[in-house]
Amino acid sequence: MLLLPTLFLEFTGVSKESVSEQAELAHACCAEEGGSEFKWATSEEERKRLWAARHTTYYASLALRPGSKGIVTDACVPISCLAEVMRATAEDVTAEAVVGPIFGHAGDGNFHVILPVLETDSADYVARLNRINDRLIRRTLAVGGSCTGEHGVGSGKRKYLPLEHGDEAVAVMATIKHALDPLNILNPGKVVDISMPAIS
Repeated sequence: MLLLPTLFLEFTGVSKESVSEQAELAHACCAEEGGSEFKWATSEEERKRLWAARHTTYYASLALRPGSKGIVTDACVPISCLAEVMRATAEDVTAEAVVGPIFGHAGDGNFHVILPVLETDSADYVARLNRINDRLIRRTLAVGGSCTGEHGVGSGKRKYLPLEHGDEAVAVMATIKHALDPLNILNPGKVVDISMPAIS
């Protein structure tokens, strides 16, 4: 079986004719750029079947390393930079010799690399995964993107907030956090951390 990048498109419009025109134009563009098979579905059942491939990509990624858990990256870049950042990230995954499928939401510049990790992985392998994530975030910020497109900052990305928003903005966030949560009982240590050092 030949594995190739796959692009899913969803069209909406005021009429079936306008949607059909959009789909035909997309089909022509894909063919012009060397795209292969073009499948088009209009019924709800057919659409769900096609989209199921996209909606199960996380689990398909983990299946590449049975028993693994996923380090999920979540970057959002200007659409004009999406191909460049995704290409550089794919090259990074290859150079680090790890498993890391890439997929995303091309329409809003949001994409993910799933980095399956096993409990038995060496410290070196885990370090390579973390380097990919770090470079992905820095690459994203360098083109004016965000370290998170939909999954939030949590504790894993909070050290990047000063790079994305600046020290002053993070200080304002901390001030608001202190005002609303003086006992630090609401998600302590997530997003804004009192002891968070700025990174360079």
